[in-house]
Amino acid sequence: MSRMFGAVSDRLLSAVLKEQSAGACVPEHGEYCYCKGGYKYYHNCNGICTKDTNRC
Repeated sequence: MSRMFGAVSDRLLSAVLKEQSAGACVPEHGEYCYCKGGYKYYHNCNGICTKDTNRC
């Protein structure tokens, strides 16, 4: 339960501070999310899907 609160607080903190990382990475870090607009999207350290330079 505390792990979930930590991940949520990291996401909120990163949204406020507009930083790439805020604390420990979430378990999904680096996992594939989806393909959109010809680019692959992966989970970043905050669990948000971000565009990668690789095309799909």
